[in-house]
Amino acid sequence: MNVPGSWDSKWIVIWRKAALSILGIICPEVLVSMAASQWMRARRSVQEFNLLVAERGPVDIQGHSPSIRDHPVNTTQQTVEGQEQQRRGNPRETTSDDDNERKKFTLPMAFYADMGGFRLKLRDGDSFPGNSRAIAWLVSQRLIRQRLFKPLMIEDKNKVDILLRLITLLQISYFLVDVIARCAQGLFITTAELTTVSFIACSILAAFFWWHKPCDVLSPETIEIDISTEDLYKLTNPESTYRWELTPLDWVSREEWWWSKVWWNYMHILRGMGFSFGSDTKPIDRISDTFQGPLPRREQYMLLVVTTGCFIIFFLAWNHDFPTRTESVFWRAVCTVLMSMLYVGLIISEFIQAYPELQQRTESWNLRSPSPSTTRWGKIRMPSCLSVLDSPKAKAVTDRIGKALEKIRNNSPNKDPSLRLPLRIILPMYFLAVVYWICRGYILVEDAIELRILPGSAYATVQWSSLWPHFG
Repeated sequence: MNVPGSWDSKWIVIWRKAALSILGIICPEVLVSMAASQWMRARRSVQEFNLLVAERGPVDIQGHSPSIRDHPVNTTQQTVEGQEQQRRGNPRETTSDDDNERKKFTLPMAFYADMGGFRLKLRDGDSFPGNSRAIAWLVSQRLIRQRLFKPLMIEDKNKVDILLRLITLLQISYFLVDVIARCAQGLFITTAELTTVSFIACSILAAFFWWHKPCDVLSPETIEIDISTEDLYKLTNPESTYRWELTPLDWVSREEWWWSKVWWNYMHILRGMGFSFGSDTKPIDRISDTFQGPLPRREQYMLLVVTTGCFIIFFLAWNHDFPTRTESVFWRAVCTVLMSMLYVGLIISEFIQAYPELQQRTESWNLRSPSPSTTRWGKIRMPSCLSVLDSPKAKAVTDRIGKALEKIRNNSPNKDPSLRLPLRIILPMYFLAVVYWICRGYILVEDAIELRILPGSAYATVQWSSLWPHFG
């Protein structure tokens, strides 16, 4: 989870953890995509930050930049420090490589920033979390003049160390080995065990992507910046063409793409059901736990291959001995639909990535060939033979329909214009989401109802002695 907000109680944090766990049970593949996108964003931030240091000179990310203006150096203190270093054998020369390594921006630092570990406090009292891209931009503008990253501080806030992660991976790996051994000895394997194996595969992938992400950080580090909210907004966007929604640094830190917009739409539906993962204040008080960063096309295909492997696990029960023939047919249908949806989503993704060109062609065609009349439904044009819809009652009905359609396009609380989607995109994604949840729900239900009738070998344990070679 990301760092809680300033006013979040202990029970709110517990509820968010429970909601995130439920989300991982219902759609574990989406959790893997979320972890992968956050990992890619952290890696890109590390590269951009270190490139910034290489281009602009030695910016000490654990201190302040030596080239900051209006920040004089105390020469007396510098002389005393130099004498102390000579008396100790000048350790700076002997540890120059360590200093250079210490000043690098690393993955844990990027994850810590992207999870809201740094709270930016402005001159007028406004405060909000700044992600890694925002921190890099503020450093490039010489707006941060205090100690930034302290690796020991990040390690101290992290509640899960490497040993605990390894123990967890060993525990889930033992279950995987046990299932493989049961299959080798011809023992009955339930669908619940196969579902658990798919969860294990997704958990291992998520653990890989989140390996460097600090866990259960409860309080952020405050960075004070001597600038007002309005001045910061004007500095990021001098022409004021963008109205910020999350923070005044939206223009430099926010990255929305088609899947993140669809995902926000889904999350806002869950928010109406009581499952909130983000912040409702402006500026935001915390970074959402479920944000989806952009994924390059190559990484999208790699994630597609990984997700295909997770779905193939369910096909292992294609000839499974179900209690009834109907359950067997339903299981095969669900497996086929899930796999088909994966590649239908790929086709939709390729179409959406080419959508701006198609949209531009469509708009230019409409401008060249305008229709006789237009309804209030937006860009839907009606022929002149349906001019009867211009009556007052018809206009009232179309207005209500138009508002409903607009709420589908953009269901964010503040009507964030960056999250608006055309109906030709969001409606098919609604359909796929409903079908996906039905299929996932059936798998969980079948895992439970299959337990009513099981063969005797389902209760047998693995004879490990028969799997080890004997000598003599």
